Amino acid sequence: MNETAEFVIRHGYAVLFFWILAEQGALPIPSIPLLLVCGALARTGHLSAAPILFFGVLACLIADVAWFQLGRSRGSRILGFLCRMALEPDSCVRQTENGFVRYGVRFLLVAKFVPGMNALAAPLAGSSRVSWVHFLLFDTLGAATFVSSWVIVGYLFSGQLEAVGM
Repeated sequence: MNETAEFVIRHGYAVLFFWILAEQGALPIPSIPLLLVCGALARTGHLSAAPILFFGVLACLIADVAWFQLGRSRGSRILGFLCRMALEPDSCVRQTENGFVRYGVRFLLVAKFVPGMNALAAPLAGSSRVSWVHFLLFDTLGAATFVSSWVIVGYLFSGQLEAVGM
């Protein structure tokens, strides 16, 4: 087992929580590799799936609620700020707004799977005046789907991940 996996075993749930919180807070760090590792470690019994899901979803919700509230209070200014950090600032808001207009609050179910839109979905929901109940329901379902999907992939392909140097 390599140093990264040993570190995740030792500090697993805290690393997962703060890593996802940072990513959802708009830092450009990918959480998918960590979720894959956590899934593989759940298969080997080093971590447990329930706390992985709990801390992953909790981190998403904390960051998303903050962005949602900023979207409600600051509207387009916060979206503009986030898009300035994107690779294609011009299409950034437009693509996210199109998805939100087309699917409404259900857009939160899949936004975490789309780089760039992930960071914009919560503030866009806030600026669109989505109700707190609808936001929390769909954001929780979207976060749970995102976290559990990648953990399941890591669990199922743990042998292959170990072979490539997890």
